[in-house]
Amino acid sequence: MRIKRTVEVAMSNYEGIIGITVFNCEGKISYASENMQLTLEDVATIVHSWTENIPNFTVKHMPFITSLSEQNGIVGVNPDGAVSIIVGTGKGVWYVAAFAAMDEDKFGILRECVQAAKNLESSVSIYDV
Repeated sequence: MRIKRTVEVAMSNYEGIIGITVFNCEGKISYASENMQLTLEDVATIVHSWTENIPNFTVKHMPFITSLSEQNGIVGVNPDGAVSIIVGTGKGVWYVAAFAAMDEDKFGILRECVQAAKNLESSVSIYDV
């Protein structure tokens, strides 16, 4: 319930978020909205691209170019302009990934994803899901 509530808060703060997936450091998907059903392979691709600073990656059969990669988050943009993917974490325990339209505030959404992950880290054990 806390994961779902955290996601609802994040989505209400940014109406431009198309979908959200929450996964933990073990790659286990704990929540996925209807519009963002990532697979374990997608999660592994995102984390690998982020940690290895890989500039191009594919998720859900869509290519992305990394436009921002920092300690707490990554932003990938689709070169066709279809969508962007934004992933944030606090301490690397919980990850919140969001799809957003290209014209949305990606940096604001990244901050929201990081904050949501921090909220989960303080309230939900990865062993509880």
